Amino acid sequence: SYSLYFIVSELWASAGVPLLFWQVANDVTPLQKAKRFYPLFAVIGNLAPIASGKIMAYIVSLQKTLDDDGFGFTLKRLATIKIAICIGIITLYNLVYVMSDNAATIENIEVTKKRRRGANIKKKATPSTPAKKKLTLLESMKELSKSKELKAMATMVFCYNTCIELTEVLWKGILRKTYSNKSDYMAYMAKFSQTVGYIALALQLSASTIISQLGWKWAASLTPLTMVILAIPFFVSASKAATASASTSVSTSVTLVSALTIGTWQNVASKVTKYSLFDPCKEMAYIPLGPDAKVKGKAAVDVLGARLGRSMGSATQQILVSSFFGNGNILNCAPSLGLVYVSTVVFWMRAVHILASLFKEGGEGEGEGEGQKRRK
Repeated sequence: SYSLYFIVSELWASAGVPLLFWQVANDVTPLQKAKRFYPLFAVIGNLAPIASGKIMAYIVSLQKTLDDDGFGFTLKRLATIKIAICIGIITLYNLVYVMSDNAATIENIEVTKKRRRGANIKKKATPSTPAKKKLTLLESMKELSKSKELKAMATMVFCYNTCIELTEVLWKGILRKTYSNKSDYMAYMAKFSQTVGYIALALQLSASTIISQLGWKWAASLTPLTMVILAIPFFVSASKAATASASTSVSTSVTLVSALTIGTWQNVASKVTKYSLFDPCKEMAYIPLGPDAKVKGKAAVDVLGARLGRSMGSATQQILVSSFFGNGNILNCAPSLGLVYVSTVVFWMRAVHILASLFKEGGEGEGEGEGQKRRK
């Protein structure tokens, strides 16, 4: 039951928000209002890590004992809050569609009244939209293979999730060694969540300026460049921590704290740049595509690419840990994981370059920023 719980939790990040939420937003938001409300949705979304971090920190502070019983009581409280939030999401989901249907009904009544009054208003004929077919795994891969743009976007999503898996598991392994107590571990994660939320919120407000000044290509390149610049010292410090583990405890604790600090900021940068730059650039890349590619391609890229990326990162770690490189300890795998990480970023940057070139050839002008255009 624990494994199933965490499997479903992982799906929320790849299918719940990127696919299901934005599908609802597309259904109920008129095109002329999308530019106004979509950035607002993203800004409000960045408040979630701040709120969840504060709630988690408060619940942990209420824990009276540091044993398993006290920690279990904390988990029950958090689970109760999650259930209440899920009920709220279901209620809001149905309420949004009821309000959308009512608005459409009122609009149709107003148009009918104007026609009866003799107003020469012709309602634009809207072609019937065929029912969206749910894609199987094989169909998703076929859909990706048809478009160079979708393959490049899938590579970007795949590489991001692979990189996240390679650093996040190693970082959490160091975090567990540094904070062996479960309550201290949760308190640290609460602070981490709040930090991500605050920085992402600040960067989100300037993301449109960054994209317009740098252009799509360089704005999309900021995420992998930032991640790899911080990942290299993280893997180096983790390797030193593995080497120092055989020496004195003081040396080991110092290297672990150093690796934890660098890894924390690397993970903060990874998530912040994803929310503020990677996701907007990825959504912008769908705009020039056809309607079928937008619907079917988005489902294939966001879900399939994300899951395969996580699976690749996990498989790489399992193979290395079980081999003579790791010897059962993930810290020993830090140098090998670093090489895989850098190689993945190279493929990621290549996909960004290919996608920017394809849009430039198509006359979309995505590779050029507004600031560059003005200078010309």
